[in-house]
Amino acid sequence: MDKKYSVLIIDDENSNFIALRHILYPEYKVYAAKSGQNGIDIAKKQLPDVILLDILMPEMSGYEVFSLLQSFPETRNIPVIFISGLTDDIDVEKGLGMGVADYITKPFNFCIVKLRVGNQIKIIQQRETEVQSKTEEYIKQIEEALEEARIANKSKSNFLATMSHEIRTPMNAILGITQIELQKRNLPEEYAEALDKIYISGISLLGIINNILDLTKIETGKMELNPTEYDVPSLINDTVQLNIVRIGSKPIDFILDADENLPSRLYGDELRLKQILNNLLSNAIKYTEKGYVKLSVNHTVQGEEAVLRFIVQDTGRGISSEDQKKLFSRYSRFETNRITEGVGLGLNITKDLAALMDGTIEVESEHGKGSTFTVSVKQRISGYKNIGAELSEQLRNFTYKRERQHEKQKITREPMPYGRVLVVDDVESNLYVAQGLLSFYGLDITTVDSGFAAVKKIKSGEVYDVIFMDHMMPLMDGIEATQKIRELKYKGAIVALTANALTGNDELFMRSGFDGFVSKPIDVQHMNVILNKFVRDRHPEKAKKYEAETVDTANFQAREINDNLIEAFLRDAEKAVVTLSDAVLKDDDFKLFTTTIHAMKSALANIGEYEKSSFAATLEKAGRSGDIDFIHTHIEEFIKTLEILIENLRPEKPQEQNIQDIQEDTAYLNGQLKKILTACEECDDTAVYTALDLLKEKLWKNDTAAVLNKIRNLLFLDSDFEAVQKEVSLMLDSS
Repeated sequence: MDKKYSVLIIDDENSNFIALRHILYPEYKVYAAKSGQNGIDIAKKQLPDVILLDILMPEMSGYEVFSLLQSFPETRNIPVIFISGLTDDIDVEKGLGMGVADYITKPFNFCIVKLRVGNQIKIIQQRETEVQSKTEEYIKQIEEALEEARIANKSKSNFLATMSHEIRTPMNAILGITQIELQKRNLPEEYAEALDKIYISGISLLGIINNILDLTKIETGKMELNPTEYDVPSLINDTVQLNIVRIGSKPIDFILDADENLPSRLYGDELRLKQILNNLLSNAIKYTEKGYVKLSVNHTVQGEEAVLRFIVQDTGRGISSEDQKKLFSRYSRFETNRITEGVGLGLNITKDLAALMDGTIEVESEHGKGSTFTVSVKQRISGYKNIGAELSEQLRNFTYKRERQHEKQKITREPMPYGRVLVVDDVESNLYVAQGLLSFYGLDITTVDSGFAAVKKIKSGEVYDVIFMDHMMPLMDGIEATQKIRELKYKGAIVALTANALTGNDELFMRSGFDGFVSKPIDVQHMNVILNKFVRDRHPEKAKKYEAETVDTANFQAREINDNLIEAFLRDAEKAVVTLSDAVLKDDDFKLFTTTIHAMKSALANIGEYEKSSFAATLEKAGRSGDIDFIHTHIEEFIKTLEILIENLRPEKPQEQNIQDIQEDTAYLNGQLKKILTACEECDDTAVYTALDLLKEKLWKNDTAAVLNKIRNLLFLDSDFEAVQKEVSLMLDSS
């Protein structure tokens, strides 16, 4: 029986469908869709041989539908014929330029429609014939190759499954318990150092699993780098401290030589660099029984890039010329020895990782005398100063202590109490941080938690000097919200708040109606420039009344993290745990997953949890690229990490009986409450915070403490002086 080919007609007008069906049926099986989304769903399910697609449709045009069809592997190769009343050559050129197979105009000509659909079917038939003839020719060869591949992959698959299961399960417990202990306050220093080494070693051991997974990614071309800015001394120190413990009782001296001219910070994939260094150092220690292992780190500059060079020398067994030929082979060690541990993965992966960084690996070795491995990789220079002689000496002497170092930079900040700003962000802790930084300027600040709320504010007639708009929000993102605001003829400045400050994004924001953007975590210098431009410079007469002050940016940001910020973060994180669990583990909603993990990336950075923020950034990248396997592999680990952090940050509840038995200083309380009332009448938030801080120094009953905390949140999160006055008045009336 001859095959009956199928045609899908996507057109919102029923009359067009009837006309086309009359032409094509019963020669072809005909499907119908009256909207773009419906058509995409049918195409993915039925896989028609040809699609007739109307250009002008409500909600989603034919151009948009075609682009989406091209993005799905199952519909990408289905030939599409545009149908439209448009006859302008530009429309024809646009369609053909996008890759459509043909073009039919309305009203339909019976013969032309049949011929053009028939031509596409003939092309399909020709391809099917060619494929069938070639398939028969290659079937035997393919079956033989598949059998060989099955045999070769069987041992590999067993290896991967065993290693993953046997190591990941206990390591999750080890790492989790270690993290819990490290989070405890007042931990003795010797315990903290020991636990830190356990944690770093555990991460390295867990890296064996990642090595296994890396091999499969490299083989399939799916390995990608995740570049971030990193601290070079910390990279060197962490790796050295991890590998020194491998020496054990061997009579080996570890020598470290870090060039004092090394940049203090670089931009690249820190985790992959550590992986390279760990592989080289662990091999050097593993194959050296006595003598020394030396790590030298230096660099050269090529334009805006640094060629970072790691040289690992040892006085170990060395490698024969014959073994050097298979040095970088997969699943192969260059010396078989029961005493020597290892699975034969590291050097091959090291070579591939170096190549990904536009780098190389070289080896010089003589059997019985030792080896020298040199890895050179390209990293982007971040513009920071060199590490200097002192840090270099600390690294050499193994006395380096990792610190969070803030570059002290000065900015000139001017009070702007005449300015009005609106902050839009769906993450409560982001709102808290943004408002906290803006409050230094004395601005009239309003916050809302969605694009819908921002649009509603503008519709109600509100006008602001600046609207700070978060880029990624659920349901209505910042770009869509800004476009809707611009449709209302709003002319005020709108500045994007974004954690995706990549090259080219500034152009995207400008095209979308923004006047600029500020990266998250918020760059206070950039924010200061934005406020000067859109607030101070637009009110020159009012600005003259206020005197500028020079402040240290490190101190400027030091006040960010406090109890209220932690409370806001906890609310965000608890919601995220539920949302991430549902989105991935239940519903496979990866759009919601990506939006939520993006929000947690900035929320974690807000409270200084940069490593966990980096983890979230890696998951976000996987969500954007559709790497579902990576997400499923790591999401439970991230959720568990978040749950541990929530538990550690959650304040201990006070003893109920002790708090309730307190004799409150009612006179002092009422005096400060009256000061708050007066300050609210003058919209003086500084005076309100001063009074609240004074009250916080004393102990109050649970009910009183709860109301005082509510007052602080009403002011900080909502700038609602009227609500504060109402709460204070109720407290005074009840006293």
